[in-house]
Formats: sequence, C-alpha cells, structure tokens
Amino acid sequence: MQEDRETRFDKFVQNRIKEEGLEKPSVNFTKSVISKIETQKIQSKALEYKPLIPKNVWYIAATAVVAILSYVIYGNETIEFNWLLGNKMQQITQLNLVERLPNLNISNIYVYAFIGLAFFVGVQVYLLKSHFDNLYYLD
Repeated sequence: MQEDRETRFDKFVQNRIKEEGLEKPSVNFTKSVISKIETQKIQSKALEYKPLIPKNVWYIAATAVVAILSYVIYGNETIEFNWLLGNKMQQITQLNLVERLPNLNISNIYVYAFIGLAFFVGVQVYLLKSHFDNLYYLD
C-alpha cells in the first residue's frame, strides 16, 4: 500500500513537471545575487564591533605601568623629598587624625539596616540587569 502511494506520487510529480516545465532564472540572476551579497557585507561592516579604547592604547598603558613598577622596585633607593609636598606629608602623618576623632557609637539596628539595604540594592541591580539583557537581546 505504501509503495503504491509513493509510485502514484512520483508519477504525479513527473506529470506536473512535464506540464509546467522547469523554471529558468533570468539573465541577470547571478549579478543580482552577487549584488545582494555585497550589500549584506557592507551592512555587516556597519555593525562591526569597535572597542572604545584601542589595543595600542592598552599596550602603552600596560608598558607605562610596568615601567613605573620596575622603577619603584629596582630604581634608586636614595630619593629624598625635599620639596614642599614632602614636608607637608610628614606633618600630616604626625597629626594622628584617628585619635582626634570622637568616639562614635553606632547602634546595631543601623548596622543591620545598612547591610540589608546594601544586599537588596545588589539584588535589584542583578534583577534589572538580567531584565534589560533579556529585553534588548540582539541576536
């Protein structure tokens, strides 16, 4: 029964093809397809990712950080601050500001409230981020 149905369907398809004939593409078919592909390439270049800070700037910044760290570690150890800011820094360190602050007693309720507020702000940020990621997800 199944084979009979398939053979009848094949004969039907062959008869329809003979009656209708095969469709032939136009003369400019390949040119139109190629032009559509080229326009899609141009549009995809418009959406290409470009970082805000180029790689060469990151390389320069990394080199500067390495140079500063290597100078601090292996540089001249006999540097003295004889200029104005160095003297002021010594005076500031001698002030002992922590000892001059009044003794603050904060209630446990305020501490718990601040911890709870910080926790719920973190949860809110996470939920809003996931909501907007799902809302504006472009793929």
